[in-house]
This record gives sequence, structure tokens and C-alpha cells, in this order.
Amino acid sequence: MDGTEGSDPTRPKYIHTSSNKSIRNQLVVTQNIEEEALASQLASILQACSGPSNLHQGAQVHAQYLVGGISNDDALLGARILGSSEAMIGFGAQLHGFVVIFGLEFASRVANTLMAMYSKCGQCFDARKLFDMMNRGDLVTWNPMISGYVRNRLTNEASLLFREMISAGVKPDSVTFSSFLLAVTESMSPNQACASLVAVKLGKELHGYILKNGFQTRCHVESAIMDMYAKCGRLYLAHLVFSRISERDTISWNSMITNYSQNGKPMEAMDIFRQMGIVGMNYDCVSISQALSACANLPALHCGKEIHGFMIKAAFSSNVFAESALIDMYAKCGHLNLAHPVFNMMTLKNEVSWNSIIGAYGFHGHLKESLSLYDEMLKNGIQPDHVTFLGIISACGHAGLVDDGIHYFRCMTEEYGIQARMEHYACVVDLYGRAGRLTEAFETIKSMAFLPATGVWGTLLGACRVHGNFEFAELASRHLFALDPQNSGYYILLSNILADTGQWDGVLTIRSIMKERGVQKVPGYSWIEVNNITHMFVSADGSHPDSAQVYSMLESLLLELRREGYVTGKKDAVLSGSLKIETN
Repeated sequence: MDGTEGSDPTRPKYIHTSSNKSIRNQLVVTQNIEEEALASQLASILQACSGPSNLHQGAQVHAQYLVGGISNDDALLGARILGSSEAMIGFGAQLHGFVVIFGLEFASRVANTLMAMYSKCGQCFDARKLFDMMNRGDLVTWNPMISGYVRNRLTNEASLLFREMISAGVKPDSVTFSSFLLAVTESMSPNQACASLVAVKLGKELHGYILKNGFQTRCHVESAIMDMYAKCGRLYLAHLVFSRISERDTISWNSMITNYSQNGKPMEAMDIFRQMGIVGMNYDCVSISQALSACANLPALHCGKEIHGFMIKAAFSSNVFAESALIDMYAKCGHLNLAHPVFNMMTLKNEVSWNSIIGAYGFHGHLKESLSLYDEMLKNGIQPDHVTFLGIISACGHAGLVDDGIHYFRCMTEEYGIQARMEHYACVVDLYGRAGRLTEAFETIKSMAFLPATGVWGTLLGACRVHGNFEFAELASRHLFALDPQNSGYYILLSNILADTGQWDGVLTIRSIMKERGVQKVPGYSWIEVNNITHMFVSADGSHPDSAQVYSMLESLLLELRREGYVTGKKDAVLSGSLKIETN
């Protein structure tokens, strides 16, 4: 069509392009095209303009598109705005300008998409300004704003907005509940003890509202409730919700497996995993990955091998996340000889798989191999992330190479611009602590840009026990008692440090404080797999049928250690009438 004869002079000209050649060189003017076909062609143009180098051309296309009279297609415009948020906020703001020019700022789908775009870019203030200008009678308007606050960890704002929505008479839906339940769990800082009490109270209120209004039958809402309770440390409530789900889907099963696996209950996680298979549910990569994580934490090599066999049979062996979990499982079960072949046979290797194998060697103190794999990862064009450096710094700690660990910590922050997280600081404190450089460990804690969590102070306290430093132990325990006053482990650790230095009055004081605060000593337990059977041992417990033989063998081993010249020099403070073996 030449665009001269038979054309309507009042009808605007539109652009058509092929995705195979450059956008600028492929512009062909067409006319007299039906609006549906026009919308389809404009959609292909927008797709072609999705790359960062074509952002301004994409905006120009939108301008011509809107001038062309198809301004009521706010869904297409909204899709383009949302896509732009992943590229650059500037282009999204430019499209916002076009929206205002053509009077679409109050079109529901466009405005909601603009809010989502600003939220994805961390611009919640701009998203809220849009929200305040809109008609709030539509639930579709409230959900993006609540989700935006949750995405940016503005949990107080999300909570206030949810309550405001209820007061305004707008009834929430399953999307609202899922977002707000996530906000409840996100409201807990890394120093979780006090915050979790508030989160549980708020979560229970929300759970009650859900039950009252009949939303408990939605599987994704129930899974969000389970996740909320688990992250607040209420696994028994999470399991209660799970047990009352009448029709469980894969998501609800996976949620319960994950909750147990990530909260130190690997045996329970494996029980749920087995039940899932018994009732005929199909496993997916999440089920497999979390079950392998549980096997790694037991450790249970036999179960892990069974899952590996299932992965091969069910074609999960080509899933990069499941394979990475498999590497981690073999490594934590002490079988690097099985972990590395899994890595070598992977058809696709991303940063997760590289991190798994680097961490596997680091976990066993093989620093040379970890660094060799790190170099190989860089040669393959995979950029390291915070997990990569966590594995390397940990490997340096196990190898006793403090200065090398600090070098990679600085490399992470200065060369790659990766912000150090709580676990990195805990790793550096452990690095110094293992070497007895406790002053530098404390200076590291003081240099943190955010408040240290219990894991950081706990690492310092553990190092103080090893090196007999009461000064820093008292300092660390003071913070730990304030952050997590019900954790018996910290009291016992400080009590043992006092016992090591002969301060028995201090030991009695710790016992009194525990009694006054109602702190109960939680028995420690561990597992070991023998002949494909996992045995669990509780600390100082004689209930295992072979406990007499176990303790007899342990005493024999301690005697052999003393003959070789190794003496622990530690005398544990007994805070209960439990069985113990004297070590000096």
C-alpha cells in the first residue's frame, strides 16, 4: 500500500516493524488498518523496543500510538510500563508523562501498573502519591500499593494501609491476604526474639479474620499462613494449619516441607516428603531441593541417594536447582567424591550450581580447590554474588588463613560492589575468632552499618569459650540476653566460660537468672546414619538402646586422646542433673 490513494487523510499513520532487523531501519508506514490489527502490530513494536537501547524509540512509538486514537487500550500501555521498570526508572517516568498528557492517569489498569512500576524501582513515595490521587473504591487499586510496600520491606506502612482498607469498607481478597501475611513475617528483623511476639499476635489476628470470612479454603492463603507461623517460630501452629487443609496441593506440601527443613527439623521434613509421595502428589523441584536439604542436615546419605535415583528416573537430574541441592547434600554427608561428578555432569551451570560446589569444598576446608573453582567460574563468565564470597570466606576460616579471608571480604565490597550482609560479618567474626584475634572480631562488629544480630554476637561468644576470654564473653552475652532472652544456649555458654575460669559464683548467678526469666534448658541432639538407619542422640541421654556401648566407646576415645597429649582443659558447668563425662 503506497499510502496515497484511498486513504483517509484524518486517520493517523502508524508504524510497523519486523523483529529481525533494526527498529529504526524497519519502520514502514501503513494506513487504513483495522484497530485490532493495529493493536497487534503495536504490541510487536513494543516487544521489539523492550531492550534498553530502544527505550526512547519505544516511548516515541507510544506517543504516536496514543495520538492515533487508540488511547483507550490502557492494558497494552500498562504492560509496557511494567516492562520498563526492569530496565530504568527514567523510561517509566517518561511513559508516565505520556499518560498524563493524554488523560489516562486515572484509568485503573494504567494507574495500577504505574504504581507497580514505581514500587519495583523502590520509589514507593511516588507510588503512594498516585494511590492517593485515585478512586479507592476498587480493590485492584489497594492490592498493588500493599504489595509494593511489602516488596520494599515497608511493613509498618503495609500494615497501616491494610487496616485503612478495612476501615474504608473495602473487602480484601486472597491476593491481599497473601501480601499482608508476607508483610507480617518481613516485620521481623534479624534480631527476631521480641519482634516475633508482635508478628505472631498480628498474624493470629489476620488468621482469625481469614477464618471468619471464609478465605481459609484457598490453598495459597493457607500456605502463606503456614509460612507466617513457621517464620515466627511457631511450627506447631504451621503444622496444625497444614493438617486442617482438606485438599492439599503441591504448594501446601512444599510449604510444610520447607518450613521444617529451614527450621532445624530435618526428620519431620523427610516425614512430610514421604507422606506427599504416599498420597500420590507429584514432586517438583522445590520438593526435591528441600528434601535434599533435610538429608544434608541430618545427615542421611542413604535417603539422599534414594532421592538422587528418583531424580534420574523422573528427569529431575536436568534441573539446576535440584542438582545444586544434590551437590550440597553429598558434600554435607562427607562425600565430595560424589558431589563433584554431579557438578561435572550438569548441562547448565549457573551461579547457584557454582556456589554449591565452591561452598562444598570450603565446607571441608579445601581452600585451594574452592579458589580454583572460583577462578574457573569467572572464566566461564559467571559473576560471583554474596553467596560465592560467603563460601570462600568460610573456606579461609577453616584453613586458618585470616588475611586471605579479609582480602576476599574487601574484594566483595570494593571490587564487585556487593554489600556485606549479616552472614558475611558473622563469617568474618568467626574468621578472627578461630585465630584468637578477638579484638579484631569485636572491631568488625563495631564497624557494621546495621545492628548485629544474635548470630554475630553468638559467634563471638563461641570464640570466647575456645580462647577463654571473659571480657568479650560478658559483653557479647549482654547483647544476646537482650536480643534473645529465652535462648538457653547463650546462658549455658557463658556459664561454661565462667566455670572454665573458676568463677563458680557467676555460674550460680546465671542459674538464678535463668530461673527468674523462666528459661528452660533445651537438650541438644544429633543424628548419625549407620547401615542406612538414622539414629538420634539427645545430649547426656541414656535412652538409646546402645547408649552403654556408646558411652563406653566415648570414654575409650577420650583416654586415647589424653595419651596422645590432647587435654581439653574445659570443665562444663552443669545446669541440670544430667549425665555428663568429666573431661579433666
